[in-house]
Amino acid sequence: MLEFEHYSAFFCLFLIPLYHILHKFSILQNISFPLTFADWEGKAFQWKHSLFRAASIISKIFLYTAFLCFVIALAGPVISRQEKIFTSRGAEIVFVVDTSPSMAALDMGSVSRLSSAKQIITNAVDLMPGTAFGLIAMASEAVALVSTTEDHALFKSQLESLSIGDLGDGTAIGVGLSSAVYHLASSSSVKKCIVLLTDGENNAGDIHPLTAMKLAAESNISIYSIGVGTTGTVPIEYNDYETGKKYSGFLDSRFDDSLLKTLALETGGMYYKADSAGALSQALIEIVKTQNTAQSYYYERKKDYYFDTFILISALCLCFVWFVKRVYMRVII
Repeated sequence: MLEFEHYSAFFCLFLIPLYHILHKFSILQNISFPLTFADWEGKAFQWKHSLFRAASIISKIFLYTAFLCFVIALAGPVISRQEKIFTSRGAEIVFVVDTSPSMAALDMGSVSRLSSAKQIITNAVDLMPGTAFGLIAMASEAVALVSTTEDHALFKSQLESLSIGDLGDGTAIGVGLSSAVYHLASSSSVKKCIVLLTDGENNAGDIHPLTAMKLAAESNISIYSIGVGTTGTVPIEYNDYETGKKYSGFLDSRFDDSLLKTLALETGGMYYKADSAGALSQALIEIVKTQNTAQSYYYERKKDYYFDTFILISALCLCFVWFVKRVYMRVII
């Protein structure tokens, strides 16, 4: 709800009726220079059509609106909100997301596997305030885009920036997992886990997935693996990152179920097969539930100030009045 820090500023609104009263009693009058064109039998100026009258009325409305917005700005408009501040550490979750070309397959409804994954991960993050999230992009190599952070806006922006083929056309599951373990190993969180989303087999990288699995188990990190997409022949369409060429056709889709199950079960996690957007959403919701942990927190009152907004509206209204008066009506202001 909009509030004001300086209500006394609204007394300035009395200047409007005061101006009209003074004008009515001829105390305030516009400066005028009467001219008589006797030789040409000149007549007093009259508007030729009703559009000028309408323009005059509209300009007055915008002029009063500009003044009103200026007064509101002086009054210090703010919107207060309650923000939950966590004082204890929650769970830490690192997403390892496959960005290889096969993630462009169009078997998750009308969008690609990667696009569907990004949207569903965003929805899952919104369910866990106070949880720290990290993001690893994985293909033929792996890159940590976000270390574990409670800044969900930052996480979402980096998640949205993921695109097909940026990191090559392989699937280095071992490298992606070991990178995630590196970012979680020193954490003191009660719960910490890795969520692996992939649609392929490990075919790149110098680290075997089972080696990364052992590192995770030694650090008490659970791995939740999700096999994304259907198996068999599926349509695919994507733009090659290096050449810019657009490819479309069909993909023989398959992934190593046994490896993904081993990674999860040996670290205390779970394996999910997500052959549709609904199944992927349900899998992430279940993972979120397992990682929920009690946290202490307090509420802090935050204020969003809107002084600049009303000043901008006031300035735009004045510019409109100047345009109507000077350009359209050709009145000297």
